[in-house]
Amino acid sequence: MQPPPPGLGALLGDTLDIALPGGPLLLPATLHPMLVFVAAGDIRLENGGALARAGLLGGSAGVRLATASPGARVRMAWLKPGQLPRLLGISAAEAFDAYLPLDLLLPAAWLSPLADAAADALRLHAEALLFRLARQHGHRLPTLALPSGWPARGTDDLAAHFGLGLRQFERRFRASTGQTLRAFRPQARLNRLLLHARWTPSPDWADVAAAAGYADQAHLHRDFVRYAGRTPSAYVRGLGDANPALGLYRLPREAILRMCAEPGLRA
Repeated sequence: MQPPPPGLGALLGDTLDIALPGGPLLLPATLHPMLVFVAAGDIRLENGGALARAGLLGGSAGVRLATASPGARVRMAWLKPGQLPRLLGISAAEAFDAYLPLDLLLPAAWLSPLADAAADALRLHAEALLFRLARQHGHRLPTLALPSGWPARGTDDLAAHFGLGLRQFERRFRASTGQTLRAFRPQARLNRLLLHARWTPSPDWADVAAAAGYADQAHLHRDFVRYAGRTPSAYVRGLGDANPALGLYRLPREAILRMCAEPGLRA
């Protein structure tokens, strides 16, 4: 894990370097897009083909199935909420539930240094590309970034916070996240639990469900399966077993907060 280079911290969270043992991966749903650089081996998304050497993996409303070749290695950097236009000039909605190879978005000459780079040199070439993109698009305005405490605020209140009418807010929010606020809320709630479960040994799931505002433990169970692809107990076992698909959720607390937390995670 490495912090973003100086000058890119406003756009990116930390970079995570993961070595994969090979085989199937069940990836939890993600709220925000991430940049992916395949340093070694091959990684394939079900129904999506092999990942290009450099690409953008959009946020998703459900789990993703992937397969990695033995020895595959990938570098990932989460984009901070609202910052995708300032790096690639597109909205989160354009990448939602998709993997976009960067050669679809950028001139071939910009990507050529990555194509033949050895794994150890990939980081330097990727950073050079990111600086180039930031210079190209950094003048653009970010999209909506939710204020702290947003989970407790209604849609009308949030629209007023941004000085927007309700329909304007709904359109801007969808462009910013790829989904409606109504769909985003339960996924964000479960995302907070995925992260906090890492910091709470042997959680009592009935108490967790009540504290998080679920109607009952069965509702919590359904959301775990929907967004994480696992029951709560299977998720905790996966953390302990070093399941590579859950590498993000084993990071230290402060690293996770820097990397990909949406506002309100600390609440």
